[in-house]
Amino acid sequence: MLRLRKTKINRLAATPVGNFLLFLAIFFSLNLVGHLAQAVATSTIRGAAWWGDNGYVYFNCLDDIIGDHLDVSGNLNSTSSLPAGFHFYSTPCTNLIHAVYLSSNNNFSGQAWNANQGLISFAATTTPDDTFRAHCASCAAGTHCSACYNPIDQKVYGYAQVLSDSSWLKLDNTLPPYVLIQNYDLSVPVVPGNSNVFPGDFAGSALNSGSLGALSFNCETENNGNSNCGLRSYKTYISDLRIGELSSPNWNYSQACGGSALTAVLKWRLKSGQQTAYEIIVNNQESTSTPVCSSGKKTGLANQYIIPNADGCALNYNTNYYWWIRLYDQNDQPTDWYEFGAPSLSSGAVSVSTDGDLDSNPKTFTTYKHEFPTPYFTWDPYQVLVGSTTVFTSHSFYYNSSNPSQAQICVNGQCAYLWKTTDPLAIISSSTSAITNMFFSQATGTTVTLRVTDNDSYVCSTSTVLNINYDLPLWQEVKSTR
Repeated sequence: MLRLRKTKINRLAATPVGNFLLFLAIFFSLNLVGHLAQAVATSTIRGAAWWGDNGYVYFNCLDDIIGDHLDVSGNLNSTSSLPAGFHFYSTPCTNLIHAVYLSSNNNFSGQAWNANQGLISFAATTTPDDTFRAHCASCAAGTHCSACYNPIDQKVYGYAQVLSDSSWLKLDNTLPPYVLIQNYDLSVPVVPGNSNVFPGDFAGSALNSGSLGALSFNCETENNGNSNCGLRSYKTYISDLRIGELSSPNWNYSQACGGSALTAVLKWRLKSGQQTAYEIIVNNQESTSTPVCSSGKKTGLANQYIIPNADGCALNYNTNYYWWIRLYDQNDQPTDWYEFGAPSLSSGAVSVSTDGDLDSNPKTFTTYKHEFPTPYFTWDPYQVLVGSTTVFTSHSFYYNSSNPSQAQICVNGQCAYLWKTTDPLAIISSSTSAITNMFFSQATGTTVTLRVTDNDSYVCSTSTVLNINYDLPLWQEVKSTR
């Protein structure tokens, strides 16, 4: 921040008197500019972009750096590192009010500001061409939408207009670095290999149609994407705390075999903003009243909530559950409640159901009917030998809906079996019975696997590695005839 201040002071101090007075006239005449349909905007753009010799472009007046207080050392001292001159200070968002927003349908609006070039509009009435609109259906011509964001490819399309000279900043370049916004899925990074670009951060540069040079949105993508943040640190970003994705129950067959079938992992990924705390409600009906589980406000950056837990949250078998989450930002302000699976503008998050949507209700996850089968087997003889038959016997257990947590011995057709071995030369007498014979014809290490399936098609497997050995030869001691 100190680096930004020094740059701006040097630039303003060197401004000729005529230009400076013109700037003042523009500055004070625009004191109400920027009440820019904020009611329909869902996200606020903050931060700064770098415009070369023009200095920084600010996307919200809260970030503006305009002059400095007179008592700052060197302001009136011509022998200091700063030239002598008139230095003024303006409290952000008091005289010049401006902001840039991104609406819920991914259209930009509003105006950014640069001390040398003035206001830059993201809501121009016309654009040099309309081809970009094919990427953002809701950004129709004549709707005061000159730029939009496509969350699928994470690119920004369209134009911003420099009002002082009517030049255009083209946001969708034909060659990289493209103007991009990182979404919630960090496995698809807008800057590959860079861990300093977070959800909601901009990257890349916009090209100017005049002689003003490119506008860089993030120091991480300067220097051909190798970062220039050591020289100047800045970025443009979405400031509002938003969730991009919710998923549940994130508990598959393999995990249910190794633990409780009543476990659920509720996960979320940020779309933008900074999380400092979270709160979760779980209920077996679509109501936040009298929930079966309430986490209370929990401080931290966690992105998942595991049930059962020390909060006393527990689930029942074969039950459909709704859940809600809200986050708290760096100012300890809560977001709206996000309901899993609810396609509302208030949530705006993608919901991923990992249970196959068993009840055909996208707003719920469903717990398993009962615990999963427990496969177990023994073999005889214990020392497995080449050229002999080994008997393998299942001693597995299963569960059913009438006794969901009580183990039952696999009898009377309650379990289906499948025996396998990694030895391709082994002969299995019956691969689908509770008892089977295996004949091994070579000395090798082999894995024997038993897969057990219950009547609800819940499947679990167990494996054992066996060493197949040759039998020892029979030795007979013979007395010498000599």
